[in-house]
Amino acid sequence: MSAPAELLKPLTDPSATPDIVTTAVRGFNTQASASASSIGDFLWDAFNAVFQAAGRTPPAHQTHLLDFLAQLRQTTATDAEGKVLRYEDGAVWRDLPTFGWIARDLWNFDATDPKSTAEERSQRENWTAFLAQLTARSNSENGPFDFSLFALWAMRDALEEERDEAPKGAVRLAALWVRFAGEKLRKLSADRHRLGGNMGACGGKYGDCGWKGFDEDRWRTWREELREVSGKMGEDELVKAAVAKMDEL
Repeated sequence: MSAPAELLKPLTDPSATPDIVTTAVRGFNTQASASASSIGDFLWDAFNAVFQAAGRTPPAHQTHLLDFLAQLRQTTATDAEGKVLRYEDGAVWRDLPTFGWIARDLWNFDATDPKSTAEERSQRENWTAFLAQLTARSNSENGPFDFSLFALWAMRDALEEERDEAPKGAVRLAALWVRFAGEKLRKLSADRHRLGGNMGACGGKYGDCGWKGFDEDRWRTWREELREVSGKMGEDELVKAAVAKMDEL
């Protein structure tokens, strides 16, 4: 287990006291300073360790990990001369350089794959809940905690494609985004937040709608599609709760 992973291990224990967050932040700063000459490699290892920890931690027990990243961003790692460490024009730790890259790399999975193992499905759901909760905490679009683009992709994948039957794995990921970041996604839809290029394009079933990002009409479509899918999936409480939340929002 890597040094960052050792520091993060206590954060996955829901019974741990809040002071373990401060201990982990302090340890990450010490390790970053010691790795100043190879900070890119350290960041890669450190943030992969964060995602490994999040992937094995159920959503209800992720609070320490979320608080850890929030506190980490409020600190600054420096080299031996006291200069702020930077990587790819991002300050360590304010900008969380490479964190978003690693997230994007890990998201190259197929949530609709019926051959996915129970372990893979659990990891994806834990990752999704983790990024959704970070997104709910974000205070600006495109900040290091904003993964609303991933939310749109999840909703599109689950609810905007022509399929004979609902892809349960993908639908549950969409429901997790609603559960943990529904208010944020609703606001982006009300603001008609656009995304560059084809990143916010429509799924095949709604290819003629012209959506380029979040949109009121798209939100309503997601809500009705999720309602229909929920009826076909039976007693999936996560999905049923997501439908109810979308109705409230």
